[in-house]
Amino acid sequence: MHGLRDIGGKGDTPARRAQADALVKLIRQVRKGDERLVVCGDFNVLPGSVTFDALSTLGLSDLITARGHRDTRTSYYGKEPRFADYMLVTPAVEVIAFDAVTEPEVSDHRALLLDLR
Repeated sequence: MHGLRDIGGKGDTPARRAQADALVKLIRQVRKGDERLVVCGDFNVLPGSVTFDALSTLGLSDLITARGHRDTRTSYYGKEPRFADYMLVTPAVEVIAFDAVTEPEVSDHRALLLDLR
């Protein structure tokens, strides 16, 4: 998923709330039952955003903040705050390992690497 970019920053806006609601609606349309679910991308929001409240209604929880990652950007990105990318999973996803990869740097975003069973 790629979230709305707003030159005003990464704070919550009505447009971002509408985007989160639309994403939840789309997932509900295509998801079958309680199958495992992984949602990831450049959400362009800060930790604590209403986006996560909306996604939590599907049982999704964020691996970035829950596992103590302090940023998702590389040295190519010079601004603060340094969050943009997230990976969320439902409890049925058995996470073996998860990381916001620091090297190699190929973008201003870190790659998100999930090993699951």
